[in-house]
Amino acid sequence: MHKLLLLFLPLIIAFSGCEPSNEELLSEARTSMGDGAFTEALILLDKSIKKDPENQTAYNMRGFVRLELGQTDLALDDFNRSVELDSSDYRAFYNRGNAYYQLQIFDKAVTNYDKALRLEPKNADVYINRGNALVQLEKYNQAILDYRFALKLDDSNYLTYFNLARTLYLIDQHDEAQLLFEKCLTIYQTFAPAHYFLGMIALEKNEPEASCLYFRQAADLGYQQAEEVLKIYCDNPG
Repeated sequence: MHKLLLLFLPLIIAFSGCEPSNEELLSEARTSMGDGAFTEALILLDKSIKKDPENQTAYNMRGFVRLELGQTDLALDDFNRSVELDSSDYRAFYNRGNAYYQLQIFDKAVTNYDKALRLEPKNADVYINRGNALVQLEKYNQAILDYRFALKLDDSNYLTYFNLARTLYLIDQHDEAQLLFEKCLTIYQTFAPAHYFLGMIALEKNEPEASCLYFRQAADLGYQQAEEVLKIYCDNPG
């Protein structure tokens, strides 16, 4: 009996030594996230947090994964914990702002974006997302300032041009909005919503041929709203 115990002992020690470290778990989780395998990443991050319940990075990563999986309330819990563990990391506030945005609690989203920008004042993505939240709150002029500043930081993002143009369109500044929608399309030619809004601007300028052309392009790219407008203004005019 004693000999059997001695024989099994080295095997137990060997298997115990194969358990991945917390750093390895986080590295594997990042790889899974990069591959879009969020369910797999969540399993790895659960293991990481169980191994080290005070790891701020793991909570932030798990919150991001939960957002991607539609588990917004649980994601918010993770971001709250991430902020508690390290309030100097702008990503925790930024991601918490995104969670509030998904929950349509836009004022709290703005508050968290504000905190993120105090820590990281030159991050274009935070300005863009704060602008989006401000639009939802109908604070259009403030949103426009955010989008313009985001463009100063990064003028290659087609969505920033689109969001700025859409906001200008909402406050009837159609000429500048048109230029910005066109700029959006120079970066991303097949972005259907930009074609649609250019059609709307042309329609309001009483340019029926141009508007129908834009609506047709948007519809061909799968934009449902454009198909509906085509039926009203183009397929059955008058």
